[in-house]
Amino acid sequence: MGQKAISIALLIVSLSLAGCSASTTPTNPDGSQSLPTIDPALIPQEAPADVVQVDPDLFLVEYGDIIFKVGAGPTWCTLSEFDDIAICEHKETEVRYEPLPKPSDCDFTYGNQIKLLGSATTGELTADFTCVNSPYSDASTSPSLADGEQITAFGFTCFVVGETARCENSAEDFIVLGPDAWAKSD
Repeated sequence: MGQKAISIALLIVSLSLAGCSASTTPTNPDGSQSLPTIDPALIPQEAPADVVQVDPDLFLVEYGDIIFKVGAGPTWCTLSEFDDIAICEHKETEVRYEPLPKPSDCDFTYGNQIKLLGSATTGELTADFTCVNSPYSDASTSPSLADGEQITAFGFTCFVVGETARCENSAEDFIVLGPDAWAKSD
């Protein structure tokens, strides 16, 4: 009777532990990891009909970039004429969407900073996440671009819906970033 009880107990423990196996991020046929999906309702597709155009000079910093906080949320964006780039970012601790899988060649954080180039060179993605160990800019003293406002500068147009920003270049490539959502053109 004792061995039978031990066998049953081991079977129960084995079945219980079977559900504790490590989970992995699904992979695509090419070996790349699948990205988590975002509810499309959280991704702004176009500026509101009553969007307010805001003077970009209100956000100009001394070295020539335009930096703005996104509404009342934790995200901020930078438009740089010199680098021909729009970058939106937030701290890793402020993200409420599922973390993005980090590429194997990234030793820093990933999925918290997304860039949009004014134009891409051959082999370069126009819109993509970056692997970074520090913010691109410091928005601690920057004003906010409020919900329903839009700014246009250096060939980029950005607007805010709630706590989420969408920036587009003149070719209509785009990035979207907020604490609950991200998106980018292909």
